Amino acid sequence: MSSKEKFFEFSYEKLKTAIETISSEDANDIYALSFYFYAEDDDGRYPTIEVSFNTNNQYKNEIENASSETEAKWNYAFWLQEEIERIGGEDDTFLAKWFKETPYYYSEIENEKAEDDDELFDKLLEKGEKFEEEFVEEILKIIQKLFTQRIIFNKFGKDIPILVHELEYYDKPINWTKKANKFELIKEFINAFEEGKI
Repeated sequence: MSSKEKFFEFSYEKLKTAIETISSEDANDIYALSFYFYAEDDDGRYPTIEVSFNTNNQYKNEIENASSETEAKWNYAFWLQEEIERIGGEDDTFLAKWFKETPYYYSEIENEKAEDDDELFDKLLEKGEKFEEEFVEEILKIIQKLFTQRIIFNKFGKDIPILVHELEYYDKPINWTKKANKFELIKEFINAFEEGKI
């Protein structure tokens, strides 16, 4: 098994366990999961996904603080943002081993040199961005497996949307979310985005 495959299997099991151990009380009120993407320390070597959820109760409480009910429901700024699991980042040894085997690998020494070398900085930035893209592709495959293995359905009694996003919603993360979910699950969210409500 390659390092990439090991990362996939380990991450899938972590997320499966995190979802399965959500309390029944919370599960009954959850309408969507968040897979929030960022690079830890703004470093392309450490792409990260933070997993959390939002509840009907939370969004209804936030309506008065938002410009609309739709914004309260689908804009991450109004969500609980309570992390239940994290994949990737600086402390993920499976990620580090996978990164080392990719064409995008660069060392800490190169990273430090890039601070004083614009050409090297641009080169490493490009490598980091390509690794982030590959990382997100694996995350999308993990989400698809969570659906096909009925982990989501069994926990919530139905499939619910999983938003894969950054702090801002724009075309790239919207496309991630489209790839990860069946369209009927995210129709309301996509409409909110397209109508400029989030």
